Amino acid sequence: MKKLFVIAMLVCLFSTAVFAQSSSEESRDDSKWTTINYVNVPVLKVLEAKEGYVIIYQKNKVGVGSVEIPKKWAKGNTENPRKLKFRAVNTAAGAYMTIVRDGSDFKRVILSIPMNKQNSMWGISKKAFEDPDKESLEDLDL
Repeated sequence: MKKLFVIAMLVCLFSTAVFAQSSSEESRDDSKWTTINYVNVPVLKVLEAKEGYVIIYQKNKVGVGSVEIPKKWAKGNTENPRKLKFRAVNTAAGAYMTIVRDGSDFKRVILSIPMNKQNSMWGISKKAFEDPDKESLEDLDL
């Protein structure tokens, strides 16, 4: 009886190995894959200005960087989808910025920050924007 049981188990083992091998031989269809990628960086401070926001972020755990994001990116329509989206988080420690790209082309920025402007993460910037009509974040140094 034990020999019959061992033989049955070996047959099951080899048959699953054969079926698993045949399914992995299928070729990859490139039309079903995308080139969209994203990068998350921690946000330290958000400074609101008249024309937009100045985001101060942490660069790869070494140093600090800043980027200017126009307020008009938060508005969108069917021809031009919005490039700036806000997500609410509870604490400033959980704040981050997501940069979404399609290949090397910029798609959008998602700011996950506390939405209460009384939070210490928010501030005011009186500095004028260098380029309030810019269309992408290609100059971002991570």
